[in-house]
Amino acid sequence: MGPSLQMDLSATFRSVATGNIVHLNTLKIDKRFPITYAQRHGTQYGPTDLLTLRVEAHNNVKVFMPKRYAEVFRDTDLETINGGNEHYHLLYRGTCSRTHSYILRLEK
Repeated sequence: MGPSLQMDLSATFRSVATGNIVHLNTLKIDKRFPITYAQRHGTQYGPTDLLTLRVEAHNNVKVFMPKRYAEVFRDTDLETINGGNEHYHLLYRGTCSRTHSYILRLEK
């Protein structure tokens, strides 16, 4: 394994190892969480987006977006979020009492 591949693997490992992955329903309802990083991620259920949210000043968590949101973020949106050019927030509104689906809002 060459040095370049090893460094890429190390960087990828660090990015996965930092921050806890939590379920959306553990987020506080009606609180705006700044999105600090967004990436596409393959899961056993298909592709989705993994968002890193700032929950406190020095505490980030990662959440997998529900499958129905997999097509919402385009590659250019991810680049914009990750580049810091525009700041977005995820607002968790709870779950639908009828369908049990997550109610989410994306705000600038």
